[in-house]
Amino acid sequence: MLESKHHRDAGPVTLANASAAEMSTVERLKHASEGLFYVQSTHESRHTMRSEIDALSAREAETISEHAKEIAKHFGIYKQRERNESGKKDGDFIFMVRVKNPAGGELTPAQWLALDEVAGRYADGSLRLTARQGIQFHYVRGHNLHPLIRDINTSYSNNGYQLTTLGACGDVNRNTVASPIDDLDVELPLDSHELAHAVAREMTPRSSAYYQVFLADESGQQIAPLNSEEPIYGAQYLPRKFKVGFAHPHDNSVDLLTQDVGFIPRVSGREVTGYDLYSGGGLGATHNQPDTMPLLALYVGVVQRDQVLDTVRAIAAIQREHGERRNRRVARWKYTIRRIGVAAVKETLRQRFEIALEDAEPVPIPPVRDHLGWYPEAGAGDHLYAGIMIPNGRVRDEVAIRYRSAIRRIVSEVEAIGVRVTPNQHLILAHVPAARREWIERTLAEHGVPFDGEVAQIRRLAMACPAKPTCGLAMTHAERVLPRYLAELEAAGLGDIDVIIRMAGCPNSCSRPPTAEIGIIGYGKNDYVLMVGGARNGSRLARVLYPRLGESELIEALKNLVRAIRDRNPRRLSAGDYLDQTPDAELKTR
Repeated sequence: MLESKHHRDAGPVTLANASAAEMSTVERLKHASEGLFYVQSTHESRHTMRSEIDALSAREAETISEHAKEIAKHFGIYKQRERNESGKKDGDFIFMVRVKNPAGGELTPAQWLALDEVAGRYADGSLRLTARQGIQFHYVRGHNLHPLIRDINTSYSNNGYQLTTLGACGDVNRNTVASPIDDLDVELPLDSHELAHAVAREMTPRSSAYYQVFLADESGQQIAPLNSEEPIYGAQYLPRKFKVGFAHPHDNSVDLLTQDVGFIPRVSGREVTGYDLYSGGGLGATHNQPDTMPLLALYVGVVQRDQVLDTVRAIAAIQREHGERRNRRVARWKYTIRRIGVAAVKETLRQRFEIALEDAEPVPIPPVRDHLGWYPEAGAGDHLYAGIMIPNGRVRDEVAIRYRSAIRRIVSEVEAIGVRVTPNQHLILAHVPAARREWIERTLAEHGVPFDGEVAQIRRLAMACPAKPTCGLAMTHAERVLPRYLAELEAAGLGDIDVIIRMAGCPNSCSRPPTAEIGIIGYGKNDYVLMVGGARNGSRLARVLYPRLGESELIEALKNLVRAIRDRNPRRLSAGDYLDQTPDAELKTR
């Protein structure tokens, strides 16, 4: 038994020991929603989620209610409001809509072109690639919300997984990630991406609410949910978001140890003999709340392929039953597994869920790869794949560089090409006939898109989250300022230094700064925390070097650190190892 009933003040509030009335407002809203169908407006009344979406479509409302906002997250929708430079939310009401894209794809040309088309019709004309291989649409106005989500679900052909926004946010399994070169790697082609798609399908919410809200026509609308049962999640879903990922023995771009549940194949020759299981990772924290912190996943053991899906379900069930449900700041699985103990979790997996978990020494975790440039592709035929850098994942046309038009033309004219999103927020074009290589390079050049050797080393693995002015949680800018900081480093002659720099506008750390070699996290307006020393393979967290820096101080500190990696690193250690092993005082020396 993992947890006994006890006095509420003595420990966590969970499904195992408490009623919904003792839990957070979000928990009570989920409980009252009957499978995300209803929005509880007061203790005495409720209305359907569909009624709020219909009001947006009819332009009778600018946005949805605060209670509906919590339900809408499970549909891949974030309520937002434009923010001014001071950070005040005083602009237009808008929405961000996220599309789940398991394993980063692969998307067919028709799917990519359809997503490109709706970006212009319903959003701001950009497609935002995420660090979890999803795709986001920004600046979606309320009246465009329903047609956008309907189009995503009904207009695009199924390529092994139906594109949807359901479960892209909320207290469920988010987009399941996998190495984008999993089956493309010439030396070791694998099929973990198939497992990622299987996990995505299995862990998708079963409630009919999403379909009744966005896909039913007038004759199909109901005043009650057709099906509110959630066999995996239960009436209240999980306490917080849940993330699953699959690394490749040659590539840890998914950041294996940041996942709630992470797998990496154990290989003998070219045969997979099992999957190392890690559990309990997550990078989010809250400033000045010492009970919150980034944590790396713990090694649990080895599972066989036929039990990978069972293992994900089982860990989700343990978290559903024993995760904290009053204080959402400490509700992630990373806190639950440490509270109840790895030994108890392993015993439960073996005894209750009949997982044949084996004890073993874990296999080495590989480094992060950038995937940029040309690579031969596994399989029959003379095919290549090409990695294209998309700065901070923003696929759009600018004055000098037209990323969106370049990708649109390539996928329109190269037959059977596949499009994949990487966890570094870049794109991979797969299955390119060798004969089309020169034409693709020429097309990129015609659109001003830097390719491979034209991309400065310091930019190849740099990334930032969207942050201000759209994200409601952001404390400052990230995507809008990181390119300028990188330009400052290049101007100082430091563009050819190999170092991973990641930046987030708040300590939720969506762009994963705590595992970067240099991590930057927003603290306030133009105010940042600077971290150093994360490992290139994601196996070590960075430490705080500067608790607070203004923007001008940050830029100078970045120059000093990158210059030290180049000039004061006689053993030529990787950037992360050098920064980890060098005392703070020495790193701060100018």
